[in-house]
Amino acid sequence: MLVLSATWRTPYLRKLIDQERFQYLLGRTIGFLRKLFATSPTCQLDCSILEKIQRVLFEIPPEVEPMYHGAKKVTDSFSPATVIA
Repeated sequence: MLVLSATWRTPYLRKLIDQERFQYLLGRTIGFLRKLFATSPTCQLDCSILEKIQRVLFEIPPEVEPMYHGAKKVTDSFSPATVIA
């Protein structure tokens, strides 16, 4: 998902990715990680990172909370400037 996210940020390579399919796969991956959320700190962090990426790439407002309100939130260190463009 990280490679697809970086590819999506590149205007030339973005043409190779179907946006609807990418959003579906990202959402499905986040959903899978949420199922493991309670049992694995690694999944908690991975889920938080992908949710942040999803908000940045698809302009989901930051007010929209993650599904698990007790989730550790990823800081704003992931910004459009940190992704290779």
